[in-house]
Amino acid sequence: MTQPKLLHLGRSLDDLEKHYQFPKSVTNKKVMLLCSSANTLKQRADICYLDRDEELAFVYYMKYMNLIKIIKENKEYREKKSLIHSALGTNSELLSIYGKLEKLKGSLERRYAELRKPEKEINGVRNMPGNAPPITSHVKHSIDVKELFDMINSNQLSVLIVDCRPAKDFDNSHIRYQYIVNVPEHLLVAGMTAGKIHDQLEPPSKTMWTSRKVKEHIVLMDYNSQNVPAKDTPLWILQDVLNNWDQDVAYKNALLKVEGGYEAFQLSYPMCCTNPSYSPPVTIMNDYARLEDIEYPNISDIRMKDDSFGSQPSRPVVDRNSKAAALHVYEAKSKPITEILDEQEKLIDKTLQNEIAMLTAENELEQIQDEEEKAMSDAEEKKMLQQQATELAYKLMQLENSKKDYMTENKNLREQIHKYEEIEKGLTERGERISAREAAILADEARIRRMKEKEEEQKRIEIKRDHQAKERESKLKIAKEHKRHLVESKDDTETPRSKIPQFDRTAKPTNAYPDYNHNVQRDFAPVHGVVGFGLTGLKNLGNTCYMNSILQCLSNTFFLRDFFVDGSFKQYLNRNNKTQGKIAEEVAAVIKALWTGQYKCIASKNLRYVVGQYERQFGGIEQQDSHEFLTILMDWLHSDLQTVTMKLETSLENRPASEKAWIEYLKGKESYIARLFYGQIKSTVKCVRCGKESATYESFSNLSLELRPDSNRCDLSECLDMYFNGEHIRGWSCPQCRSNQDAIKKLDISRLPSILVIHFKRFYADPDSMTTVYKKKQNYVKFPLSELDMSTHIAPSELNRNQRLRSHRYHLYGVSNHYGSMESGHYTAFCRNSEFQKWYKFDDHTVSSLDTSDVCSSAAYILFYSLKPTSDM
Repeated sequence: MTQPKLLHLGRSLDDLEKHYQFPKSVTNKKVMLLCSSANTLKQRADICYLDRDEELAFVYYMKYMNLIKIIKENKEYREKKSLIHSALGTNSELLSIYGKLEKLKGSLERRYAELRKPEKEINGVRNMPGNAPPITSHVKHSIDVKELFDMINSNQLSVLIVDCRPAKDFDNSHIRYQYIVNVPEHLLVAGMTAGKIHDQLEPPSKTMWTSRKVKEHIVLMDYNSQNVPAKDTPLWILQDVLNNWDQDVAYKNALLKVEGGYEAFQLSYPMCCTNPSYSPPVTIMNDYARLEDIEYPNISDIRMKDDSFGSQPSRPVVDRNSKAAALHVYEAKSKPITEILDEQEKLIDKTLQNEIAMLTAENELEQIQDEEEKAMSDAEEKKMLQQQATELAYKLMQLENSKKDYMTENKNLREQIHKYEEIEKGLTERGERISAREAAILADEARIRRMKEKEEEQKRIEIKRDHQAKERESKLKIAKEHKRHLVESKDDTETPRSKIPQFDRTAKPTNAYPDYNHNVQRDFAPVHGVVGFGLTGLKNLGNTCYMNSILQCLSNTFFLRDFFVDGSFKQYLNRNNKTQGKIAEEVAAVIKALWTGQYKCIASKNLRYVVGQYERQFGGIEQQDSHEFLTILMDWLHSDLQTVTMKLETSLENRPASEKAWIEYLKGKESYIARLFYGQIKSTVKCVRCGKESATYESFSNLSLELRPDSNRCDLSECLDMYFNGEHIRGWSCPQCRSNQDAIKKLDISRLPSILVIHFKRFYADPDSMTTVYKKKQNYVKFPLSELDMSTHIAPSELNRNQRLRSHRYHLYGVSNHYGSMESGHYTAFCRNSEFQKWYKFDDHTVSSLDTSDVCSSAAYILFYSLKPTSDM
């Protein structure tokens, strides 16, 4: 039989009493909800009883018995007695629990008595001959305070203690030991590496931190750590950093955690502490089975979205019952039809010109390739020709993308015209009169004839291009065959030697575009000039301002910048995904060039080319949306760097639902990008009729917020309230009512990211336009530069589970303001430079310093917040 687990909750049964008491507010809850909580407690208790964790089993069983008492005293008990008994189980199960409690109580009393034996008696047993200090096994992951005491007093072991309590608590009281280092709690946020911790430690601590590479045992501790620390607590992050993000360090043994932490050590060995009378901070027990998991007991407690911005102006009501009004609307459509036909004709003109440009570019590329073969001896001329060929290849790629866009747009226009033709046909069949103007438009034979002629001309050019491509392929095949015969005839005249195998490369497909090469010499087209680190601008490559605004903000993301600039990302590249690590490599190259301090501005040509390979819309010269680019880029970078396997110390069954959803989303593999940018939203749906709740979890890399519709100015807090407040939904399939019911949906944050990206939904479809036309809201948003408090939007059930959420105040370091139309655009990025601790304005290719007051006076599009201020980075 396995040994009972070590004591970790107290030193007597009286210490356990505070863990199984309920607040008075529990008595007001619905009786069926209490029954559900009681069953959950019983399941937890049974698991702990089987795991031989006697303290937790005793606490859970006692909580269960106390809750049964509360249920019997509830006013609904008599009315629903039979239903409650069936929900709670039989009396035999209750008697079994009584027996287990008696057994646990006796065992714990004996163990606590052993624990309270005089220290001299314990020391006498310890110092008897043959009682050598315990040597921790390589498979052991935790030690108790007695083992720690023996280890630090042993001359045979080399031990380093890493204490991750706050610096103030460590200075007030810590273990008297030569090899101990404090890694303050505020340094341990997601996104840290061991190297970054070293950089931010005080000089005396840096030497001790470096000694971890040679120590035989590394012991981790916080104030009251458990065997398995909770996800995202400082101790968990420290353990994760040393296991997964400590480069070039191979530990001799597994990392050890101290059961009960410094609190237990201080109680057991006060003489080994610098200040034994130190008063510890008050902590809350992390109990996953508590009744506070019920998020919203009363529907009236949920603030609704309708109240977010106050009263909204009512929309005008249009009476469409009148047939005359309907005919008037139909007559007014003649102008939109004319515009669609004009637009289609212009589009066919563009397609024809694009086809001619492609034919010309292919002929030029063929001519350059012929000249390149003739210039084999002149290296300088050959290099120039290769550069021209590369530029033509880029141009061909853009023209090809434009052709696909034109085809898609033309298809949409045809569908719109077809809808109007169907309307006309339906009216004609019913014998109703249509306008003479619209009939003339639909029967415009001259326009149709012109468009058909242009389409035929386009097809002729396509046929010509295909014919030339086949001719080039045939010539290449003949040339290679001729070259092979020359080599064979030359070999026949020379001295016989081992025959080199011949390969038929004629089957290799030709490609007009250059293949991506990881060792390619990137062309940043730089404008040289000595500037400060990170103060390099980005050139606009034909409406790439949407991309430049995002790159400047990412470049000034402190942790991400260092990760790419120092080359740490290379050991985490994933070559087995769709993008094969290429996106991460190109982003790293751009950010590194921006931080050399040698260029006034550069161009991100290679990044744009690679991005266009995997997302066609970003490969052309058309304007795109920076938020859409950011979202796709984050997913690419996460996939490119997703190589660190998540280590699960406990099974998924015992984890909260939020952690299960997080692990399933990451597919068991974590990335540096996920640690920095990704968070998690909890969506709770509550039935209005019976109060049944259902929760789902979804990961996010940015939050998209609505803007106030009835004002030119609004506050970020109002936008956040609008996003997180409740909303009514109809027809929700309630599992308890077993029918469709009205419900309320509420969003909360279950996991905050280290970098919080907030996007404002400025673009909207114009409701007054007959076609799909997007307009942009020009609202000015007031947002804080520091101390953005997100605690009010955290799910109640997650506040105690994730102790990391105590650091819920964010500090602004980047603002992206991308504006313009779909044909042309402009961007301004405001970034706080971590090197100079000042705000700078990044324009199309210029950089200038900025006053703090000017940062907030812009129609911001995307905000970048960090959990730590840039001055601390």
